[in-house]
This record gives sequence, C-alpha cells and structure tokens, in this order.
Amino acid sequence: MTPDPAGWPCPTGAEMRAIDADAIGRLGIPGRTLMEAAGRAVAEAIARFYPERLRVLVVCGSGNNGGDGYVVARALLEQARGARARVLELGRFERQSPESKANRDLLQAAGVPVAAAAGPLLLAEALAQSDLVVDAVFGVGLARPVEGELAGALDALSRSGLPLVAVDLPSGMSSDTGLPLGVALDPDCIVTLGLPKLGLALVPSRARICVADIGLPRDSLARVAPQQHLLSRRAARALLPARPLAAHKGTFGHVLVCGGGLGKTGAALLAAQGALRAGAGLVTLAAPRALVPIFASRLVEAMCVVLDDAGSGELAAAHAGEIAEEAARRDAAVLGPGLGQGDGAVALVRALATQISVGAVIDADALNAFAGNPEGLRSGAVRILTPHPGEAARLLGTETSRIQADRAGAARELARRSGAIAVLKGARTVVAHPDGRISINPTGGPGLAAGGSGDVLAGALAALLARRMPSWDAARLGVYLHGLAGDLGPLQGGLASELAGRLPAAWEALAAEEPPDEPGALHPFP
Repeated sequence: MTPDPAGWPCPTGAEMRAIDADAIGRLGIPGRTLMEAAGRAVAEAIARFYPERLRVLVVCGSGNNGGDGYVVARALLEQARGARARVLELGRFERQSPESKANRDLLQAAGVPVAAAAGPLLLAEALAQSDLVVDAVFGVGLARPVEGELAGALDALSRSGLPLVAVDLPSGMSSDTGLPLGVALDPDCIVTLGLPKLGLALVPSRARICVADIGLPRDSLARVAPQQHLLSRRAARALLPARPLAAHKGTFGHVLVCGGGLGKTGAALLAAQGALRAGAGLVTLAAPRALVPIFASRLVEAMCVVLDDAGSGELAAAHAGEIAEEAARRDAAVLGPGLGQGDGAVALVRALATQISVGAVIDADALNAFAGNPEGLRSGAVRILTPHPGEAARLLGTETSRIQADRAGAARELARRSGAIAVLKGARTVVAHPDGRISINPTGGPGLAAGGSGDVLAGALAALLARRMPSWDAARLGVYLHGLAGDLGPLQGGLASELAGRLPAAWEALAAEEPPDEPGALHPFP
C-alpha cells in the first residue's frame, strides 16, 4: 500500500489491529493469506539485501509475528539460492493462533527444524551457526516491558554481531512511540507489514526500512482512517507554491519580525534571513531605536520599523499598539525570537498574541510567556506555534521527559488547547492540527543541531504564510524544507545563517523529479 496525498499513513498499534480485523472479518480476506504475503515479503528483502547470507536463524514468538516468521523460513527454503533456515521459538505457545500453528505445521512438514530456545546455550549455539537473524518475536501487540528470559534472549541477539532483519517492528519497540519497552532490538533492516507503524515514523533509525505490500485493502484503511502521516517527498512536493514568471516582490508577501532584544539581536536577524531565503518578497524588523544600527548593518535586505525605546534597546507593552498596526499592513508575522523574558517583553507578547490580525508564527520567548496556559494563545487569526520539547513542557505544565515519551500526543494536546498548528521540534518534528491530524517530518538531522536553526524555521514558516498558504500546508512544507536544508549541509554542524542560505537549494531539490520506486512488494520508507 503506497503513500496517499498526505504521505504515508502511520497507524498506532490499535489502529493497525483494527485495519487487519476489518480486512479479515468484514471483507473476508483469510488471515493465512496476509501472513503468507508478509513472510514472503521478508524473504524477498533478505534475498535482495543479504544475498550472501545463506544460514538464517528465524527467532519466532508465540503471536502472529512468529507465524510470519514460519513463512519466512519456508519461503527461504523454496528460493533457488540455497538459503537454509533454522527456527527457534521464544515464549509460551499454549494460545498460538490457528494461522501461526498451521504455518508451523507446514514448516515442519517441509523438513525445517523448529526448536524451543531452551536456555542461553542453545541460543548461543544457534547464533554461532548462522549468518543472519530474523526477528519475529514481538509485533504491534506488545504492550508491556520485555523482562526476564525474553529480555535476556533479545540481549543475546543484539550482542551476536549478526545482521538483524525485523518482521514488522523491532522486538521490544513500542508501536506507538518508537521507544523501547524495557529492552528493544536495533536491527539492520525492518520490513514493516502493510503500513509503517507510528513508532517507526517518530524515531529516526539507522535501519533500512521497507514497507511490504501484503494486500491490505484501501477500504479497510479508509474505515479506520489513521490521523497520523509521515510526509513523503511526493506529498511535500505537491505543496510547493508556484513562482509565476511575471511575479514581483509584492507577489510573495511581506513579513514583520518582532524579536531580538539586547544581546539577542541574532535571533531576530536569523528569522528575517529565514523568511527572505524561503521566498518572502519583503521583510521588516520591528526594532527598538537603539538596535536599528545593528539590524540595518547586518541584513541590508531587511527594512526596519523604528520604535522609540528611551535608549533601552528593549521592546515593551507600550509598543503593542504600534506593532499590531504595523503587522496589519503586512501579510504575516514572527513573534518571539530573542525577545527576552522580562516583564515588559512578557506583557508585550501577551497583548500581541491576540492583537496581531495576520497569520503569525509564535516562537521562543513568546511561547514562554504562556507557560501553563496554551489556551491564552487562541486567536481569530492563523497561528503556528514552534516549541522545542522544553518550551512545550512549559506550555503544558509538565516535564520535558513526558513530552519526549509521547511526542505525538504532546503535539496533539498543544494544538487542541491552543487552537493553533503546533510544530513540536526535534528529531522527526511533529506537526499537529487542532482537529487531531498529525504530520511527521522525515527530513533534518544532526545538521540542524546549532543555535539559531529554530529562528530560521520561524522565518521560513512566516514566508509561506505570507504567500497565503493554509497554515497546515505552510507548517508541513516549511518544516520539510528546513530539514532538507539541514540535510544538504555538513552533519557536523554549521552556522544557522548557512542553513538559511541553503533554503533555496532545498526548494529546488524538492521540486526535482522523484526517482521511481523499484518494482516489487517492498517500498522504501524514510
């Protein structure tokens, strides 16, 4: 099943089970048929990616994931390349499903040995006689931490040094968060079945990930309607707005940036750079008079609105009316980068967050002004919030660790309570809509780990809002381009201003034609 216009649907474990149940129960597709297709897809991946690995150890659990493993072993036996499989079983098998039991019987009838992993010595012996391990122990049904002998067995698989191919999910991974449940394997290849699970989308992996088409009907997917998607390159490219040949600077909108106090002028300048490099026709900085020389000399392409500050170099609540009037003359605004957290700045932000009548990106210090009160950010105008995990925790009145433990849930709550599009930054940035939709961004990595990269993102998002893009589309596209600009640079880091400078190249790279998928049942997943 290939991506839809929103990208790859990424169901939770419960949603995936509902899709399977609908296909089997309502549409009458035999579970054996789906299991057969799943196991053969994994065998295809082994043949394609590990053709020299002929001695394969398939480690099966007692659930349907183990049933898929039995099919893998049988399919490897049927291949003409001489692969030999051996099967070890982990867990208790008293309540094995009829489909799994039938495939176990077929495997034994074909002469493939199936043995219980009775202790670490047998497992160590089997690993010593193998070239590759297939992990078919746990799937989406895992709901509690892996402990005891099972945890020890997974640890032995991890320490074996052999290539690991996981069926559907790495054993021990939460299908909903991508985080370990006690202990989890770190495979070299993951063949996820039917659809990529939410946990695979949320956490970057070193593994090669393929989505196997096992014949799940689109009607079952439509009935369950997962609200989480990973934005594919094709879906992101479809969001790119046209740049007409007869256009002029006014065509692409005017952004007002409000931020940058004493000692933090760079934040506002980087937001302005991000807006210009993302295609805004004009950018103006709302500048305290004392800081105008800095702004004007460092970014000659931007204009300044000069605000009287009695020499303080700071913006305060007294400036709210004038800034709101200036914003109304523009097409979009950025509020917060480098603004500070003094009393005057907080009062200014609280006034402007609702007074600014154009679409606005609320970032950094502007978010901190609403700690514990995201409802205060509700506005009749479009708003995009761009917190990092610490800022999201302050907004929601919780700990950063709890945000990171359920990033999709945290972003969804923040969007619901604020009525805004929430962009929870981090590895695999999560974009959430107030109606519950989630878009996970696949671009970006270590190249974004530099101070100021978030300011560049805020400006880039405002540039897209200034072009009258819907806020949901602007947020998804802006985050994708920003991450892609990071990927085009050095992994070891760099300057945020250099990141801004790569935004046009990212735009062009995204606009380029996408290479076609290789034929077959396996589709690459970011």
